Amino acid sequence: MLKDCIGIFNQKFAEAGDALITDNYTLDPGTYILVDLQGQIIDQKDVIKNKFERIGFDDFIERDYLSKLLDMNKPIDGKKVIHSNNFLSFWIKKDNLLPDNKGNTKLNPDIINNYYAILSDPRLKYKGKSLEIYNTIETSIGAPDLQILEFCKTWITEHIFSFIDDPKIKFDKTYLKIFFIADLSLYRQESQRYFLPNIYNTTDYNVLVNNQIFGLPNNNMGMNAKKPYLENKTRIKSKVPYLLSTDDVYMQKKFFDYLYNYANQGKTNVYFSTDCNDPDPIYPYESNRAHTKNLNGYFLRIQKGKELEIRDYDLITGYSPDLDQFTIRQAILLPKDAHSDLAYGDSLNLKSVQQLINSTFFRKFLTTNYFTDAGDIRLNDFRVKEELLRCRNGFFTWFYKGDARTIKNLFPKSSLELIKNSIGNGHFIKAIEQFNVRDGFITYFKGGTSMADQLVSIRQGLREKINSTGDHSIESDLEYFYAVGQITNYYLSKSKSNQPVYSTVNPVINCKTDEKLKDLVKRLFLKYNYIIQPSRRFGNLQSMIFSYRPDGPIDSTTLIAGYLSQNLLYESSKETKIQEEKTNVK
Repeated sequence: MLKDCIGIFNQKFAEAGDALITDNYTLDPGTYILVDLQGQIIDQKDVIKNKFERIGFDDFIERDYLSKLLDMNKPIDGKKVIHSNNFLSFWIKKDNLLPDNKGNTKLNPDIINNYYAILSDPRLKYKGKSLEIYNTIETSIGAPDLQILEFCKTWITEHIFSFIDDPKIKFDKTYLKIFFIADLSLYRQESQRYFLPNIYNTTDYNVLVNNQIFGLPNNNMGMNAKKPYLENKTRIKSKVPYLLSTDDVYMQKKFFDYLYNYANQGKTNVYFSTDCNDPDPIYPYESNRAHTKNLNGYFLRIQKGKELEIRDYDLITGYSPDLDQFTIRQAILLPKDAHSDLAYGDSLNLKSVQQLINSTFFRKFLTTNYFTDAGDIRLNDFRVKEELLRCRNGFFTWFYKGDARTIKNLFPKSSLELIKNSIGNGHFIKAIEQFNVRDGFITYFKGGTSMADQLVSIRQGLREKINSTGDHSIESDLEYFYAVGQITNYYLSKSKSNQPVYSTVNPVINCKTDEKLKDLVKRLFLKYNYIIQPSRRFGNLQSMIFSYRPDGPIDSTTLIAGYLSQNLLYESSKETKIQEEKTNVK
């Protein structure tokens, strides 16, 4: 899949070249100095941290890109004090110029001399297969220009320590980067002199096939004794996961450089379109944004680290930001004085559903923690955090890749646990909102009759039975569990204790057998019967509950619906009449 993404990138790179990378290139914070070949400083600018600089930095951007190290484990300077890769540039951290308590500085003349010695004769650095690669490169591009190199070395030796007294330079942990004016073609040549011998993870795995070098790439890859799981155990001659030619690995480097720019800008979701008619097939978005059009292709989730990291990747088929009739209805009505921000009745798209799930169930911790290490998620409610960790990958796959297969099977159970958690913590209105959103979610994916429709008939049937004279009985498991929820709500409403009653309801909504459920209801009656006024409604409801034996297992969803719904035992005669008239009209 990575190969396919690089292939899409190659099409753009063939048209734009390095400009495809440098047009979005981000400069490191620090001071940038440009020196001409007469030794005069002709430009000096500062880059501020977290600010994407373009205007006024044209002379620096491409030179900076061509002078970067592949990573800090592959420096020219073995002491890792100088961070540039060619003699036309000189990069150090500013604080490496400052003396310590003994008057010593990390940068010293020996380090400078050694840096330029290696650049003047790279054979001092390379051995074995790396030396073979370098010899091939030098045959192609020629030896270093020692005259320009010596000029650059002399200038740096004479001037670098004088910058300590420059009042325009703030000495901190940012960079001091010095560049010498030279044609960009010379920068490209010298960058190749560094890149190609170092571009592989290690040359130990290099092989020669038909006069072409193949080796293990360096991007997001490591091979050593501590990582035996990266070996391809099925290969006999080579355990290396995969090998690339020099041309391919160089293009892969360009691809990772391209993505690194976006990671620097916080654009961590990158989509690749396989539509040949797409004028721009690569779409980068910030971490909380998904693609805004239909797409077939690939998805990469990237992150800036010591190098570009690919945290997630997938094939995308039939992605669409729109949903067909995803709506939320009031399966359970909110109390009249309750406020809700839910958009009941509106047709929602994928982005809106993400925001809805995030705020209703996960306290707005979901969208910012798709890839956060579990220990770094500062969420105090253990149950919410547990369900977030259980569901986040499924939600990310749906919201950002359009694949709902995992979450549509996972979330009904997980959301029920979150509703129980809200009830247990006394968040009654929150639990109602969660129930309604859950019902919309299940109806959208599972189809069939929604709870919003089922509860209307269940509630009306139960209303008629508890308000009439004569003998009546519960006719279905759904009606039974709804009735148990109603009478549990009624009992607990009679509590005179200053202590919350929420913990009392937990055994009821988590009960596993009907025998235990009836026992719990009986205990609640015995606890609160002293304050219950005898009435036809209460008597009818209680007798029907104790005389019914359900056919199936405990239906926690319907029981919770009964508990959260407005209690029929408290319904006024006027309200009962209005509801009956509404039903007759229907």
